[in-house]
Amino acid sequence: MPTRSAAAADDVARFSLRSLRRTDVPLVRRLIQLYIYDLGGDRWGVEADGTFGSPGWHRRFWRRDHGHHFVVRLDGRPAGFALVRERAHFAGAGVREISEFFVLRKYRRRGVGTRAARALFARFPGRWEVAVLTWNPAQRFWRGVIRRVALGRVGASRRHHGDLTFVVWHFDATRSPARARALRRAARRRRSDDRRSRSAAAGLSSA
Repeated sequence: MPTRSAAAADDVARFSLRSLRRTDVPLVRRLIQLYIYDLGGDRWGVEADGTFGSPGWHRRFWRRDHGHHFVVRLDGRPAGFALVRERAHFAGAGVREISEFFVLRKYRRRGVGTRAARALFARFPGRWEVAVLTWNPAQRFWRGVIRRVALGRVGASRRHHGDLTFVVWHFDATRSPARARALRRAARRRRSDDRRSRSAAAGLSSA
């Protein structure tokens, strides 16, 4: 029987992240219903027609003049979707935002979400904002991903939008995860060298 790590490696090998095509729209509309229910269906309820998400929310989601829509697949089968905004909700211009991000439950904890998120950050290097509702357990997932891709300091705060409260991260992301790891190792070496230098200087001053 394959182990979880072996299954995850196999999933990642069969992974694809593709820009939305016209033929994908009906699929994503259906996935959105699962996404909103999964995120807060027990809090928000349904619209009069029995669907989740207000008409305004759906209009904003499908605006293509300031965002990029993606479909996540494994072996050609849908596994989720993502929406990247060119203008972050809280930080504004010059910062991109993971506006919406969804992976079907079947594929969670198998490396699929991590692969999708890192692929997005690699595709659009630069300043990023990720905002997660305070009740959403995905906070742990995003902390782990951001730790791997961020260059330098990660800003974290709580922000409000209407009656909703978000945990918000701001950070720089690099094009190459390998490059990010190399830069973090170099930063750790510099800090270690600085500590040794200060320790040596303290020893000389006390001699």
